[in-house]
Amino acid sequence: MHDPFYDLFPPPPPPEWKAGEVALMTIDMQYMDAHRDGWMGRVAKAQGKEHVLVQRYDAIDAALPNIRLVQDAFRASGQEVMHARIAFRTGDGREAARAYMPSPHEQQYPRDERDDEILPEVGPIDDELVFSKTSSSVFNTTDVERVLWNLGIRHIVFTGLVTDGCVELSARDAADRGFRVTLVEDACCSSTPEAHDDAIQRMTDGGFVVACSSDDAVERVSALAAVAA
Repeated sequence: MHDPFYDLFPPPPPPEWKAGEVALMTIDMQYMDAHRDGWMGRVAKAQGKEHVLVQRYDAIDAALPNIRLVQDAFRASGQEVMHARIAFRTGDGREAARAYMPSPHEQQYPRDERDDEILPEVGPIDDELVFSKTSSSVFNTTDVERVLWNLGIRHIVFTGLVTDGCVELSARDAADRGFRVTLVEDACCSSTPEAHDDAIQRMTDGGFVVACSSDDAVERVSALAAVAA
């Protein structure tokens, strides 16, 4: 729902897309939580509850080509493409906060090595940066903020999974740290359409985070290559 408080002020200007200052960050598109054979899918199957994740995987299927479209446009224009994933140091994930993962004694379904891997359709190419996190926000358990500032990045464009969880928390943390933030709404996904739409509305209310389509993102970043030429 819209917060009428924001009606008292003019909306902030949308972020400018500047060559060398904008980067793409894709969140948690890995086997663990984004593939039907990953850890989350195995948990659902073991419990006979595959139906719980049907909408989630349908949303991932729809978002994957859009994520890749935006990634390729960033690559073609010479802008940074980055990836964040969940990757624990321990087999049971006991170093992570309980709010993020069940405690070790509740881990009845083991993960395997492939769970850490990013889906090949949207995975890193060459030396693209990959940040391994044990928290919802990529800013809390990685050095991503230092890297972004070192690279001169001031504007982060987010895609990935889930819109109402790790994407939202990462986007909000980025905004709190002074970065300009854009969400590619058809390149993000949630376990239900309602959760996705609600998260987009919450984040963009007041204009501090801006949403756009994958086509818009491709057009904006492609224009940077034209300027550089």
